[in-house]
Amino acid sequence: MHTKPESHSADTHRGPPFQCHWAESRPIRTWHRARNDGCGNFRRSQPAATDLLLTSVQLYLLDSRNHVHLESQQRVDKAQAEDPDAAPPGAKGSKTEGVVSNKREHARFQKKGREGYIPLKEVGQHDLAVSSVEVWLCGAHVLQHDAWVVIDGEVWDVTDFLKSHPGGAKIILSNAGRDVTELFRPIHPPNTLENNLAPEQYVGRIDPKNAEETRKRYEADVKRIQAAREALPPVETVLGLDEMQEAAEKVMSEKTKSYYNTGSLDEHTLSENRKTFDKCRFVPRVMVDVSAVYPQTKIFGQDSPLPIYISPASNALLGHPDGEFTLVRGAAKTGIFQGVSAASSLPLHELLEEKDRLDDELGGRMNMGYQVYIQSERARSEAQVKEAVQGGVKALFLTVDTPVLGHRQKNEKVKGTQDDCEPGIRMGAHTDYPPYHDPKLNWDDLPRLKALAKGTPIYLKGVASIEDVRLAKQHGLAGVILSNHGGRQLDHTRTGFDALRQIHEEDPNLAKEIEIYIDGGIRRGGEVLMARAFGARGVGLGRPFLWAQSAYGEKGVIRTIRILESEIVMAMRLLGVTRLDQVGPQHVECLKEIWK
Repeated sequence: MHTKPESHSADTHRGPPFQCHWAESRPIRTWHRARNDGCGNFRRSQPAATDLLLTSVQLYLLDSRNHVHLESQQRVDKAQAEDPDAAPPGAKGSKTEGVVSNKREHARFQKKGREGYIPLKEVGQHDLAVSSVEVWLCGAHVLQHDAWVVIDGEVWDVTDFLKSHPGGAKIILSNAGRDVTELFRPIHPPNTLENNLAPEQYVGRIDPKNAEETRKRYEADVKRIQAAREALPPVETVLGLDEMQEAAEKVMSEKTKSYYNTGSLDEHTLSENRKTFDKCRFVPRVMVDVSAVYPQTKIFGQDSPLPIYISPASNALLGHPDGEFTLVRGAAKTGIFQGVSAASSLPLHELLEEKDRLDDELGGRMNMGYQVYIQSERARSEAQVKEAVQGGVKALFLTVDTPVLGHRQKNEKVKGTQDDCEPGIRMGAHTDYPPYHDPKLNWDDLPRLKALAKGTPIYLKGVASIEDVRLAKQHGLAGVILSNHGGRQLDHTRTGFDALRQIHEEDPNLAKEIEIYIDGGIRRGGEVLMARAFGARGVGLGRPFLWAQSAYGEKGVIRTIRILESEIVMAMRLLGVTRLDQVGPQHVECLKEIWK
């Protein structure tokens, strides 16, 4: 036994991707996996390890009060680099044996008031309480071979989840090696880790002190938001959707606010979504009996009290601890159709169960649709569609405007996303698309989706061209949603309202042959009627309901619907109509557009 481990130095190679020195204690092939893009520490009760793409590194094992426990050097055989088909040195599958020098492995122990060090291989031979060790890693370049994160004081290896993460691998890689509790908890349901990761992907616990500090920060933030929410004025005093947004932003974190409100690049499309209705004005009729008006209609083939629906919008849990449950409850209690996001922060089966519970409680039937993203791993997409269809959804929204994600610059600034800037690599074909969005999606994929849908109507969400509306009709789809994804995809894309007006101008019968809906930028009941005037069956609202539930939960959702109901009914009366089918282009005049 030793009273202090011997210290050894190693001449290591400083590779260009790294800002910090790394050291290793054994051939890379014998390590477990560990890496990060900043500086992180993971507590383990056994030797740490990795499968990194390195040729010469150093690993330091420390505990909370001591310095280096072991260090050594490994050099890779030159022949490895000469074989282009071989696995990179140190990566999985590598056949290269490294040369290890200065190998020392020690663990810190405690016994009867004594403290000291013992070789790790001798730990099992002594009756000792061995302290766990910390692995400190520091490097600027992120490799996609491995990724560990810390959540609630526990370390998880999420490497195998990179390809299937709905938000793409980049967000995980940019936070690998860090405590992500405060990022993870607000947007993921309680069983996310257990439902998506295998038991062997659980690595261990970190220093309880560090975990406690993280927990305290998280709880303090929760309390701050709760206090801000309690300080809001009564929900009944909110008179418009913009006021609802102002209330919501008082209780949101900066990251939540950025995620909900950001558009792509310079946000021209995001801004234009609001301005597009300013190009039109009403032409009301007078001397009409409007003592009774009827705003009822059908949305996606289902009866609806209003020509509006809740658009699929992800991560409601960011704004409220009940997440999408607030939207389900608000929709059920008002009869509004709800679109469920494929990137919902709560699993679909839980939302369907809540829907069924509310149907029994209220004695009604809530109508729900499901957003479909076709993923690179088609089996995952098909499983989601099957679950939705079996759960009784009334419509499937195939989202077609996201072959890749738009560049949401402001949101990335807040997240601190880091891109690869490694020099010396020539640009080739760009294939770094998120696996959650398959850029290969095309019209030939529709027959398979129809087979899975088993008669559930399919709508294309994210259409901007009249030609694509015609193609959707030719392929036997139920309808389209004219949309630019809330201004979050291709900047300078036309608005759904402008696309709708082009259809009315060039092919007015098309809206009678296929259902057409729009979303994006609608904030007033009068704007809903403008869309109806040019042939839209209804309009979807996404952000307004995220703001509503963030500020007031279920009550905010209901209040938002009541505000729109009041404005729609008032606008119908002032316009001189008593039913929605009476609203037409004769009631609205607009500036001429440039689509020709």
